[in-house]
Amino acid sequence: MSYSKFDTEISKYLKRHQMIYSGTADESFAQTARRLADYKLAKDAVFQQWLDNKKFKELISCAHGRWYPYEEFTLPLAQYFAEQHDLVHLKFLCEHEIRFRLEDTLNCLKRVKEFDTALTNSQILEYDLTHLDPEKYHPIQELFKWQDKAQSRIDSYLELLKDQSDHDYIELIRQLKQKLLQMNVKKSDLKLIKFKI
Repeated sequence: MSYSKFDTEISKYLKRHQMIYSGTADESFAQTARRLADYKLAKDAVFQQWLDNKKFKELISCAHGRWYPYEEFTLPLAQYFAEQHDLVHLKFLCEHEIRFRLEDTLNCLKRVKEFDTALTNSQILEYDLTHLDPEKYHPIQELFKWQDKAQSRIDSYLELLKDQSDHDYIELIRQLKQKLLQMNVKKSDLKLIKFKI
């Protein structure tokens, strides 16, 4: 719902400023580049406008819907909350993304255990992938990919949390990262990062 409102505001901004707001099948490369640049400018302006108007829940809803790339939308929003020392909104925004990455990692770990029931977590961590074709699917290779994605989100989150005052919470996130690195994270751990507003 918030995405629709956000996108409508972008369209209004484009029309109000007489920018290109829709493409055609026969537009040139230059016209496409201009339209995309106009769209980015309008998106950034509406994003800032919503921040100024404190439409935090709506912005978080857009981020949670993954309508925009993480680096262009979610990360700047998280940085804003961190700068404002708004831990409530920062938690609500970031925990969602981390939880989904961890769930994906746990699903991959389950597939690895189905692939070879004798494998332990320590054997999985030491598994030699050098002989595998990176273009072909392998459950352990897929697991490491999702583990890296989850770790990347946790690392970004820890960086955002470094100036926050809740040291117990920061330690909890660090412990979650350690569990991820050791492949000891469990579904019950995800309940610790399910903050709601």
